[in-house]
Amino acid sequence: MRIIRANVFSLLVTALVGAIFFLLVFETWALFTGNKPITDYFRDAVRAFPGWAFAAAIVVGIALGHFLWGPATGLLAPAPHTIRELIDGRAAN
Repeated sequence: MRIIRANVFSLLVTALVGAIFFLLVFETWALFTGNKPITDYFRDAVRAFPGWAFAAAIVVGIALGHFLWGPATGLLAPAPHTIRELIDGRAAN
């Protein structure tokens, strides 16, 4: 098996989705059986460390934005221009 960056990324995304699935299964089980759900642990952590929770939210938002809104490519993307065209104003025409 060759290690290709796309394969590693695909494996990481699959592992992340699988972990989220199992966390949701545990959350559902905890709610139905009366045990303490994961959300209670997060609420306690956010109340104890609000600055760290804010920083984590910013990092997660930046990471999601980076992967969901990548560079513009495709049929509707603007045509590429050189820096000289942009400076001279010829790119607007």
